[in-house]
Amino acid sequence: MSDSRVHSTKEFDAFGPWIDEVHTVEDLPRLYRHAGIDPTAYRLVLKVPRDIERRNANPDMHLYDYLIALDEETLTVMRRLDDTFGTVRLPLDRVAAIQDSVRLLSGRLTVHAVDGSETTVTYNGSAAAPIRNLIRLLRRRYLPQTPAATTDAVPAESNLDRVDTGLLTDYRRLMESEPGLRLLNAAQRRLVVPASRLERLYRRFWPITLHASIAVTDDREIQIIHRRDWFTPSGDDLSLARTVLPRARIIEVTAHAHERYLGVHVVTVRAGAARLQFPADAGPVTDALLASFPGPARRAHAK
Repeated sequence: MSDSRVHSTKEFDAFGPWIDEVHTVEDLPRLYRHAGIDPTAYRLVLKVPRDIERRNANPDMHLYDYLIALDEETLTVMRRLDDTFGTVRLPLDRVAAIQDSVRLLSGRLTVHAVDGSETTVTYNGSAAAPIRNLIRLLRRRYLPQTPAATTDAVPAESNLDRVDTGLLTDYRRLMESEPGLRLLNAAQRRLVVPASRLERLYRRFWPITLHASIAVTDDREIQIIHRRDWFTPSGDDLSLARTVLPRARIIEVTAHAHERYLGVHVVTVRAGAARLQFPADAGPVTDALLASFPGPARRAHAK
C-alpha cells in the first residue's frame, strides 16, 4: 500500500462533521499537505470538513473543504476547488469586520477586508466551538489592548420577545466573557409596513418581520447580535449571528430610509471599501447606533 493510501485511509477513518485543530504536518488533509503550512509555526490551524454524510464519503475523496491558518500577522484560508485549492492571505491589520452565524447545522463565517473583499468559510453548525475560538484569537491579534472593565445591566426580558431568548443568552455570555462592553441598544422584533400599497395589502396575510438585535460596544469595537436574516416572512428563533466591527477601521457611518419598508432606516458602516448594512427602526435605535460614532464627519442621518 502506498504512503498516500495510508494517509488517505487515516483521513477517512477520522472524517466527520467536526472541525479539527491541526498540530503536525502529518495531520494536514492530503489536499493541503504540500501547501507549505507547518502547523507548529501558527497560532491556530483548523481543517474544516466537506458538508457530506459519511456514507457518501470514500478514502479517495478530498474530505476537507478548508484549511485555516492564523499566525501573528496573517489569516490564511485555503479552499478546496475540486482536486486543487485556492488561497487567500489576509493581513490582520486589513480586517474590516467579522460576521459569524449559525442556523441549525448551517454555519457561516465571513471576514471582510478593507479592500472590499470577503472571505467566507461554511461549516457544520454543530462544530461551532473551534470557529468561536478562531474569532477570539483573530480579534486578539488586531485588538491587542484590553479595555477597562465596566458594568452594565442585561436588557430586561420584557424588552425583547420571548422567542428572542437566544439573543439575550448570547448577550449575557458575551458580557460575562468581555466585561469591558456596554449596552448600546436592544431592539425588539416587529412587523414592518411596506411602502407599496399593493404589497401592504398582500402582507396583511403574509407579514414581514424585522428581527430583534442587541448592540454593544467598547472603545475598540461595536458588536451586534442578531439573526442571520434581518427580514423574514415568518419567525426566526433558530439562527444566531454576531457582527464585529473594529472601530479603527470605520471611516463613515450613514443612515437612509429603507426603500421597501416604512419607519425603517438602513445604517451603513463603511470601513475602507467594505460596506456593511444593518436595518433598524427609525428613531431611537438608529440614533443610538449613529451616536456611537462621534464626530459630524462620521455620521449622517436620513432626512
